[in-house]
Amino acid sequence: MVNVGDHRKCPECETIGSVVWVSQDKKTMGVQCHRSHQEARRLGSQFGATLTPSTKTRKNVVFFTAVG
Repeated sequence: MVNVGDHRKCPECETIGSVVWVSQDKKTMGVQCHRSHQEARRLGSQFGATLTPSTKTRKNVVFFTAVG
């Protein structure tokens, strides 16, 4: 069972982060990582499906992942 405040691995970088949210059905959790991560990819053009990586980074990003 996962509770808010527990420590779990970040799904992106395997660093230990904190659980900041748990769904009501206990199947999904939000893990806050204290390291810097790049922002999500965004569409490069409105006419094509090309994804361009962002160059911006942010700290304390929350990743939603399955409990398991």
